[in-house]
Amino acid sequence: MPVLQLNDQHYPLGAGPIRLGPGGEAHIALPGDPALGVQAVIDRAPGGAMTIRRADPTAQVRVNGVVLGAEPTPLMHGDRVEIGGVELRYAEDAKAGATQFVSVNDMAALHGNARKGGARPTAASGGRLVSLVDGKEYRVPESGLVLGRDASCDVVVPQSEVSRRHAEIAPSDVGYVVRDMSANGVFVNGERVQGSRRLSRSDVLRVGTEEFRFHADAALVAALAPTTPVDASAVVPGVGAPSVATERAAMMSQPTPLAMPRVEDPRPELASLEILNEGPMKGTRFPLRTPLVHVGRGAHNDVRLADDSVSETHGKLQRREDGWYVVDMGSTNGTYVGGTRITSERKLEGTPDVRFGGMKMRFAPAGAPAEGEAKGTRAIASVERLRRTVPASPPAQPAPLHESRGVPAWVWVVGLVAAIAAFFMLKGRA
Repeated sequence: MPVLQLNDQHYPLGAGPIRLGPGGEAHIALPGDPALGVQAVIDRAPGGAMTIRRADPTAQVRVNGVVLGAEPTPLMHGDRVEIGGVELRYAEDAKAGATQFVSVNDMAALHGNARKGGARPTAASGGRLVSLVDGKEYRVPESGLVLGRDASCDVVVPQSEVSRRHAEIAPSDVGYVVRDMSANGVFVNGERVQGSRRLSRSDVLRVGTEEFRFHADAALVAALAPTTPVDASAVVPGVGAPSVATERAAMMSQPTPLAMPRVEDPRPELASLEILNEGPMKGTRFPLRTPLVHVGRGAHNDVRLADDSVSETHGKLQRREDGWYVVDMGSTNGTYVGGTRITSERKLEGTPDVRFGGMKMRFAPAGAPAEGEAKGTRAIASVERLRRTVPASPPAQPAPLHESRGVPAWVWVVGLVAAIAAFFMLKGRA
């Protein structure tokens, strides 16, 4: 039977409808202001699936951090439901059964993605996992992040070959470490983890059949590297690992991210961002190859914009079922679409201009024509057609400096003066 978990309490979900909220009419009473009343309703669909909907158009209900709309949404094992600031977990008994054991050979055959290039050490900050299945991102807190089948895990992988608590990722003195707690193993870049292992940037972790890419802030490396290379992917000291000095030497032996060779990403391009600001960066293009892309000034972002107007974690672009959305992550200088500042998120239609702080960029989904092809080429062609169809006007001829039109005026003046003089002479004789 499906249940809702609130801390250590379990609330079985029957046929429904089941009302949730801090009000007295709720079947599952939640802590909070009773004046809010019933906020959400859970129903059982004809096929047996559970769905959740808002009890009132003004109710604030979130599922996995996304605000619930007017339509009901199905619940899946491990979903987080937030009602009035109270978070519950949805769990299904069928997903919480015994772990199915799978042979090592079968698990190894599932290997797909792997990190490109050499190992790049990380600092113990900025850790996050990005699902290569749906693009969801999971931040690694200081207390660590747990992956497993149980609904109480931070990352839920509802598969029978996944243990209830399968693996844990936590910060350490040498960056981030993954620890295997499972029956069928955790794989990093296709290799099974023996006990625990230090993670490098862009490592690919596999739990069951789902894969995640690991990201974290880059570790500071010394300018001079030792002459004797040391394996940088060694496990944590204390678990059959080298000493701390050896670990530091391993970090120093690795090239900095700037020195890493450029590796072509085989994943298809889903969309792109292009800088429109005048200057040396104008025209710089960022291909987007995952459904979730973070934008900001910090090194942990997928699209890094080194501008003071951009926040460390500024915003993100997310592809959903109905298209692409831009989400502002509480930035200082705001996120704009078409010149209008957004308050939370906005759907992107066509190829709009998107501005992160003072960095103006053009967003284009895959398959959209380039700006020059869409506008400039047609404009040039129109000008050429006009040149061919409109006859050229003859050049204007300069007007002559003098043009004779009858008796000059000075002749008339002289004649008039002579007439007046003759008149006075004749009058004097008389």
